[in-house]
Amino acid sequence: MNHENTAPLIVLNALVLRADSSPPEGVRAARPRYNVNRAGQGIEDAETADRTLALTDRPQLEWEAYDEYWRKVHGPKILHSDGPDDVQTPLLQFYLQQHRVPSGPSSEYAPPYGALPGPDGTLVRDPAARCKPPVRPAWDGLAQLAYRTKEDVARFFDLGPGKYGEKIVPDEAVFLRGFGFHLAEEHVIFARGEQRRDPIIMIRCHSRRAGSSRAEFRARWLGAHAALVAGLAGSRMKRYVQLHNVSTPNDRLYDPVGDRYDGVAIQAFANMNDLEDYLSSDAYARVAADEREFAGGTSYFTALNYVIKDIT
Repeated sequence: MNHENTAPLIVLNALVLRADSSPPEGVRAARPRYNVNRAGQGIEDAETADRTLALTDRPQLEWEAYDEYWRKVHGPKILHSDGPDDVQTPLLQFYLQQHRVPSGPSSEYAPPYGALPGPDGTLVRDPAARCKPPVRPAWDGLAQLAYRTKEDVARFFDLGPGKYGEKIVPDEAVFLRGFGFHLAEEHVIFARGEQRRDPIIMIRCHSRRAGSSRAEFRARWLGAHAALVAGLAGSRMKRYVQLHNVSTPNDRLYDPVGDRYDGVAIQAFANMNDLEDYLSSDAYARVAADEREFAGGTSYFTALNYVIKDIT
């Protein structure tokens, strides 16, 4: 196994929910003062009268607006050196945006896919009458922001005067409805090819089994399970990274929503077909069976990988 960093980088794993005007449901209820209108007021906040999103007033364009804004506007803002007093931006080691691809595999709609024929095995003549409502994954993407230490993370995300608190947080509220985050150690199990640049990413969110500790989960996941995945990955999987949750309730940056995940796995592929072939393989069946022995819950979705900044 190839662990790239002798001292693991600390990664802020931020699972994100896109801004949209649909009724809130479960985890998709907006955080206060997120999902904002043009005046910067949260459209789900009780005191708000104008419930039109700042991103767009056309619900059918909300996905496109979120996806474009995150990559083309927010990404450059994170990297922008904001004047001579900006001491936060240089702390960032790498920054990845991984945008969910609705047509890619997810735990809610996994391959193999089918044509949904009628009882006689032939295609139906009334598909419109048979459409089933989609079940979307819990999250719309993942941001990974990496730092050398936990202290650097705290300095970067300082909510006092400065770039992040005064300018980045209001920008997040424009394109996000909510998020769940935790701090994680990055453990690169193996990597083939260019660093972090593979285009198709499967993001697997793990929670430990009831009655087990985070330390027990970590030992099994980083030990026997990592070796199993590496041994069965074949040539399709280009990169396998485990992001181990190291948040504690005493951290200044602590989020109970994101802390329910004990780890996030990043598995990279050169194209969507390679990912779908892997998910349909006997090797994956063995990996998933092993996951069920130490993870109480695992969900996954597919994302397009954007490397906003890599370590140089």
